Amino acid sequence: MDYPKQKNHNQKNSSNKKSNKILELEKEVLLGLWIQVLGQILELKALSSLFKLEEDANRIGEQQILTGVWIRTIGQILEAVSVTRQIGETDLLKLLQEQKLAITGDLLVSIGSAYEVIGGIHVLEEETLKIPRIVP
Repeated sequence: MDYPKQKNHNQKNSSNKKSNKILELEKEVLLGLWIQVLGQILELKALSSLFKLEEDANRIGEQQILTGVWIRTIGQILEAVSVTRQIGETDLLKLLQEQKLAITGDLLVSIGSAYEVIGGIHVLEEETLKIPRIVP
């Protein structure tokens, strides 16, 4: 006759294990996001320094690439901060606000990447114009 109580206890145990596993995985996602932020900041620092050292730093393509990296970095930081705030949040309204902020960060990352692609195409076009073509 204790079977329903045992079943209920097992369900709670299983639910707790699942909740703990979800929290553990969310923290891994969070760690990955912050590692990406660190990588973004390192890339931004190096590209900014390279851009300053370039003699012909007025090239539009290189400026677009650097701008794209700035936009991507800002987006990555927004996403990481937002996900950090989401971990353990119980207020549904706050959770939804943070999810919107994370989506905004993702959008900025995408826009920055697209801007980098456009800049990369410009750089490629500028570089290929410098190569003398030998017509057979």
